[in-house]
Amino acid sequence: MAFKLRQPQQLASELATTRVPEQGLAIWSLGQAGMIIKNHHGDLLAIDPYLSDAIERTCPASEFVRRFPPVLPPEALANCDAILITHFHDDHMDTATLAPLALAAPTLPFWIPAQDARRLQRENAPFAHQVQPAKTGQAIQAGEFHILPIAAAHSDYQRDEEGHDRFLGYHISCGDVSLWHSGDTLVTPELQAQMQSLRPDIAVLPINGGDVARRARGIMPNMSFRDAADLHHSIGSDLLLPCHYDLFSCNSENPAWFVDDMLTRYPGKKFHLLMPGERFIYLL
Repeated sequence: MAFKLRQPQQLASELATTRVPEQGLAIWSLGQAGMIIKNHHGDLLAIDPYLSDAIERTCPASEFVRRFPPVLPPEALANCDAILITHFHDDHMDTATLAPLALAAPTLPFWIPAQDARRLQRENAPFAHQVQPAKTGQAIQAGEFHILPIAAAHSDYQRDEEGHDRFLGYHISCGDVSLWHSGDTLVTPELQAQMQSLRPDIAVLPINGGDVARRARGIMPNMSFRDAADLHHSIGSDLLLPCHYDLFSCNSENPAWFVDDMLTRYPGKKFHLLMPGERFIYLL
C-alpha cells in the first residue's frame, strides 16, 4: 500500500500553530498506536511515538517492516509537555525515538510503566534522567492535562513484585473533555467496568486482534475490531478512534471490516479512521 504523507515540516508547524477551542482537543496520528494531543491551553502530549525504523534496522530479518515512513522526526516533539509510553514493546517504547528527543528536550519527562522505567534507569539509558515511573492509579500532571494511568491486559495483566502494572493505558482529561488511550490490551470485565465509570468522550482502541498464526510467532493479541466496537458502545464514549492497524502488515487488520461492523451493528455511533499525520479536531 502506498501512502501519500504530508511533509514533516508542515505537520511540525501545525503542532505549534493549531489553536484548540476550549471544549475540544486536537489529535494527530503518528501511525500504529502513536498520537499527539493538544488542548486549548497549548499543552502537548505524545503517546507511544514510533518515529524511526529501528525494528527493521536492528533486526533485518524482522517481519515488522514499516509500510510508510515516520511522519515526523523525533525532535519535532521537543515542545511536548510529556511523553506517555504504554509498554515496553519496540513499536511503543522506541529508544531510537526517545534518545534524540532527549537531546532536543533534556527536561521533557518520559512517563514509562514502573517496571521498565526502573530497568532503563538501571541500564543508564541515554535518557534515563528523564524517565518517570508511571503507576496504575497515580495521577500525572502535564500542563493542564490530568492523566490517570489505567491497567491494561496485553494477553493478561502483568504486575511486578510491588504490584505495578507493566502494561498501561492513559485516561487524559482537560476541563470537561477526556480521552482514553487504552494501550495494547484485551477487554476484561475490570477494564470495562472502570471505563464505564470514567466514561471518556474519546476512546482510542486497537483493532488488530490476534490469531493462532500470530501467537505462534510470538505476537501478542489485542482486542479485535468487534471487541473495540462493543467496548465503545458499552462504556458510552462519544467517539472511537481505532489504532494499531496501519503500520505493519504482519500484525494488522482490515479497517474496512471495522467500518462495516460499526455501520451494521451500531448505526449512528461515531468513529473516525485517522490517517498518518492527519489532524482531527474534537469538540464537545
